[in-house]
Amino acid sequence: SYLPSETPEGLKRFRQDELINLRGNGQGERKTFDRIYDYDVYNDLGDIDKNPDLKRPVLGGKLHPYPRRCRTGRPRSKTDPLYEKTSSSVYVPRDESFSQVKQLTFSVNTLQSAFHALLPALRTAAIDTNLGFPVFSSIDDLFNEGFDLPPHNEKGLRAVLPRLIKFVQDAGNDILRFETPATMDKDRFFWFMDEEFGRQTIAGLNPCCIQLVTEWPLKSKLDPKIYGPAESAITTELVEQQIRGFTTVQEAIKQKKLFVLDYYDFFLPLVEEVRKLEGTTLYGSRTLFFLHDGTLRPLAIELARPPIGDKPLWREVYRPCWHSTGVWLWRLAKAHVLAHDSGYHQLVSH
Repeated sequence: SYLPSETPEGLKRFRQDELINLRGNGQGERKTFDRIYDYDVYNDLGDIDKNPDLKRPVLGGKLHPYPRRCRTGRPRSKTDPLYEKTSSSVYVPRDESFSQVKQLTFSVNTLQSAFHALLPALRTAAIDTNLGFPVFSSIDDLFNEGFDLPPHNEKGLRAVLPRLIKFVQDAGNDILRFETPATMDKDRFFWFMDEEFGRQTIAGLNPCCIQLVTEWPLKSKLDPKIYGPAESAITTELVEQQIRGFTTVQEAIKQKKLFVLDYYDFFLPLVEEVRKLEGTTLYGSRTLFFLHDGTLRPLAIELARPPIGDKPLWREVYRPCWHSTGVWLWRLAKAHVLAHDSGYHQLVSH
């Protein structure tokens, strides 16, 4: 890319054409394939054609200068021409819009409503957290065999779930079959892999929290009188046992090879209240990663519970392990971190 003043002669005309395309001409109604970025006031927040009581102030004008929105060019309201008619779809420039699959992942309420109306059995399974999969093969059945569907008139469901599930005809009966993820197609236990755990950290729901380690040891900013020692239980010795033969901790920091996903200070003060909920637990967590040959791998996970009542501070560091018990403790620790990651995404990032 080039700054405008440094644009090569051969690209100037293309840049000018691109600018015209992105600016638009301020006319016409925007279509889903448009890439135009022009802006307008928020004058569609209420549906006054439906009910005058739904009238809302116009935002983005002289009285309320902020915020503004992308111009849509929709027809004006019949009741008041200062307002636009509302629409179920919102114009987003094509370069910014989600893919079909990503858009559907943000339609959880719609999906849940469709499932609830169509398949009560799925509703029970989705809501009752005590119900689980008895064996791993039961998870595979979601993709391989699917569910038999009763007769229904919910035609809209097929439009709602075009990519997440498949509808097939089998002996005259409808079957609900989930689309197999590409990663699972290759390896049904891909989620066990440390490499996949690292990939999800930077390509999953919440890729914004992982940070480069610049200081060692890792330390908490919480009050040590309440939450215990500030210094992390992930010690130099523990880390160098994992990266022995590659480098040392200090060299890894200099080479920008160590990264941390730190939810220790955020979740630790919440642990006591969350644990009052039946069947629920929570920890504070730190996860240390090592970047080697372009692959991010977890080295250690620290889980902590603050002092609660007569119980003292509890902290434990888990590391990759292939011992029959240790390997499952390591996988369980990774599951806790993923729960913290998605929880932080919903509670803070949003």
